[in-house]
Amino acid sequence: MTAIAHYWTFITLDPTGKSRAREMPAAKTFFQKDVSSTLESDVDIQRSLMEIAIGNSERPENQVAILCLRCFISHQIEQNCRQLESKFGKFYGFTRYDLFAFVLDDDGKTPFSIREPTISKPERTNLYLPLAGKILQSFDPDRSQLSTWVTRLVKSHHELERFLLERGLCMLSDWALLNDTQPQKLQRVLGLYYQLTDREVMQAQTLLTCYHAVYRRDRLQHRQKGMCPPPTDTQLEEISQLVQQQLGLTHSPKLLRRQLEGLANRLREYRIATRGGSPSGQSLDQPDAPPLADTTPTDALNEPDERSTFLQFYRQQLLTGLETAFAQIVSDRIRTQKPDKSQMFLQALQLFHCQGASMTAIAEVIGLQAQYQVTRLLKLKEFRADVRHYLLQHLKQIIKDKALDYTSPNQLDQLDNRLEVALSEQIDTVIQQDQATAKTPKNYAVTSLFARILCQYLDQQIELSSQSNRSVSHE
Repeated sequence: MTAIAHYWTFITLDPTGKSRAREMPAAKTFFQKDVSSTLESDVDIQRSLMEIAIGNSERPENQVAILCLRCFISHQIEQNCRQLESKFGKFYGFTRYDLFAFVLDDDGKTPFSIREPTISKPERTNLYLPLAGKILQSFDPDRSQLSTWVTRLVKSHHELERFLLERGLCMLSDWALLNDTQPQKLQRVLGLYYQLTDREVMQAQTLLTCYHAVYRRDRLQHRQKGMCPPPTDTQLEEISQLVQQQLGLTHSPKLLRRQLEGLANRLREYRIATRGGSPSGQSLDQPDAPPLADTTPTDALNEPDERSTFLQFYRQQLLTGLETAFAQIVSDRIRTQKPDKSQMFLQALQLFHCQGASMTAIAEVIGLQAQYQVTRLLKLKEFRADVRHYLLQHLKQIIKDKALDYTSPNQLDQLDNRLEVALSEQIDTVIQQDQATAKTPKNYAVTSLFARILCQYLDQQIELSSQSNRSVSHE
């Protein structure tokens, strides 16, 4: 059960954007007197509060019951933001505080009704309803728990979703993407954006149509709303039969699922790219299904849990590998330069990647006369190539060693060439993102994974250098 105080403490933002909990005396008095003495579970408590909240709006306890629910929701929203930061924040470059600004928008003071008022459209434009109000107006305690409903509406929040998309993170599952995509839209995406052949587009449209015929029918029959679970083996069998009837192609359920996941990955990449994000070659963010199914050797992994564990390991090794590569390549550069040039190099690298400074501005700061001198000093093309080479060798060996936990050496030998191709594609994507964002340096440190990890390393080096200088001065 939830900590009982969550029904009378309210999470709000302070002027610095940090979350703070404050006690709401009216909610505490009401809850301890009229609710907690008779009810124990969250389900029963929330059902009781909802009954009071949707009752006669003239009764004083109406708004106090709503306040108790608003307190609970504020804690759930904060928890959801923390979970998103923990799961994706480091890789995609955001913190919980970035997310709070979008969804912790309730002040806990302005009253509202759970029943949506019947007002004219002109009047409606002047009203503001916080996310907590939208959650309560659409919440049905007979169909779901409030915590589950909060999670759903936080993740589908329009501004939050757009913010995450701009960083390359699409929270929708493969099955939700496929369920919400019309065949005509798929034709435009695959034909214009990916430039597939007419035959490839037609086959993909047929696959999607067959998926809709079975998956949407079953959702309608079972009155399913909200989350889109993975298709069952029975559904995959039926979809496979429809594909065979229409295309004359035979697909095993396992192969069919992989094709559907691959199709969803293309839709995810397109959605991220068209909303200003930096799409990766494959999705690294998918919480419900293996996002790199077609580019890493996950076909040797038989269970979803195995694939999830393997991909989490891969993500971490990519980040660790970048950190190690930067340490090695930067050290090599410094070692081959004169001391004065070494300090210039570090400073120029930090200014360009972390502050978005132009080459001309960097020249002025570090004491060079022209832009071309900074270009020669940084040699960014060579720098990226060295990082790429180091990272490829690092990842290839580590991933091969890890894959032995899941497959036999003979199977791994068959995957060896494909592994190098897959890793090369992933690393090239990281490098290409760095090259693309370098053209717009003011947004550089926000959108490039390459830059984010490099800046973390440079910040550490600058701090160590400062500590060393302070020690020398004290001596």
